[in-house]
Amino acid sequence: MNRLAMGTATAFLALFLASCSTSDATPPEDGGTFESIGDLKQAVESAGLVCQELMLDTPPSKFSASSGSCSEFTYLAIYTDDVHLESQLDLWKPAGQRAVNVGKNWTVVSEDPNLIQETLGGSVLHTGP
Repeated sequence: MNRLAMGTATAFLALFLASCSTSDATPPEDGGTFESIGDLKQAVESAGLVCQELMLDTPPSKFSASSGSCSEFTYLAIYTDDVHLESQLDLWKPAGQRAVNVGKNWTVVSEDPNLIQETLGGSVLHTGP
């Protein structure tokens, strides 16, 4: 292969790979699921929230399979099924939690629920002031 053809092929491949890596994928409307709290932590960090050290709850919060906090204002949890997730949300409603991001099997409490929703999808449940 001559140098011009090789250079053209290399440039095309680079443009193709760049277009694949910068796709503006819309997050799932229902927020999708996460396999582990570590995966949720990575997604929250990718969304732009700081979670340098996730302090796991031992044992996890009452209804979650795994839970922990990144800071005083950022709390993450993963649930095994809809029943446990709904039970947690029912517990929070009277407590006046300001806003909770809710996915299919996860919740994130943070000071920026809109950022989480824009990046991860799901819904924002407002339960308090």
